[in-house]
Amino acid sequence: MSSSSTSTISVCLTPEYDALWHKLHPLQHEMILTGVGRRVYPLLEYQLSDMNPDKMYTTSVHFEYVDDKKLRFCKGKYVELLSLEKKEAPRKVHHKSGAKLGSKWMASPVNFEDVRITNKKTREEVDCSIVHLHAQHRYLPVLTITEEGGSSYEIRLPHTVFITATLYHIDGVRKIKTDSNRRRPHAVKSSATSPATKKSRKEAPFQKEAVPEAASIDPAILSTLSFPSASLSTQTQSSATIPAVQAVPPADPLNAFSAIPLFNLLNNPYLLAAMGLQLPIIPFPGLPSTPYFTHQLLPSFQTLSPHNRKKQ
Repeated sequence: MSSSSTSTISVCLTPEYDALWHKLHPLQHEMILTGVGRRVYPLLEYQLSDMNPDKMYTTSVHFEYVDDKKLRFCKGKYVELLSLEKKEAPRKVHHKSGAKLGSKWMASPVNFEDVRITNKKTREEVDCSIVHLHAQHRYLPVLTITEEGGSSYEIRLPHTVFITATLYHIDGVRKIKTDSNRRRPHAVKSSATSPATKKSRKEAPFQKEAVPEAASIDPAILSTLSFPSASLSTQTQSSATIPAVQAVPPADPLNAFSAIPLFNLLNNPYLLAAMGLQLPIIPFPGLPSTPYFTHQLLPSFQTLSPHNRKKQ
């Protein structure tokens, strides 16, 4: 197990993650960057010792450049080029526990599982635990322990150097990370999942509401019921509630206006009289055979005809 010590404080990774970092280091350890942010895996989980148990401390982590080289994967290996990226001051992510007594820091491992790395600078504005790193560069995690009202200590573990990339080029690195993350009993899904603010919808599947089933009726019982009991109405509506439907005479196929009562010559005696035509005679018992309109209306219409006007 590798460890680093200052004048008063000793720091090392927990055995589980220290072994993974050592296994990945000689393979040119690749760490994946994403736009939304990806967890650092293996985790940076430290074991602190030799702290003053009665003093207050704060801890933070940041990533510093190892060199000024930019790496490009070509023909199965990384080739170094001069980096032209603008180097900015590293962003420090403080531990979520804040200030604690040295005795509490030493009581349990200290991990920074909330730290996420991204290749988009604007993502740093979303969450203080998101750190922007340039792709294809070497970085080294640095743990800073600050004593309240005193000095601060920086711890660097050489075997935690990694190369930032947007995808795995080395199969050995991908296999070690995948296998080790599956065996972890409390592993965070895909150690490099999206931030907590980007939860997958699959985590909360849609729950369908239970629909009560309709009560079934035994056909044997249904056959013994009368229609009113079975909610089947045999009553017909009274004729008072149903409007009378007037029969429409069939239309003459040779005369499109015959379907319109106004232009139907058999139903409009005024129109027949104006045209000088004989009104139809419908015989009724006890009534004269000459229609009423022939005696009363036809002479008046004849006097108004253009032929009679000329004679006058």
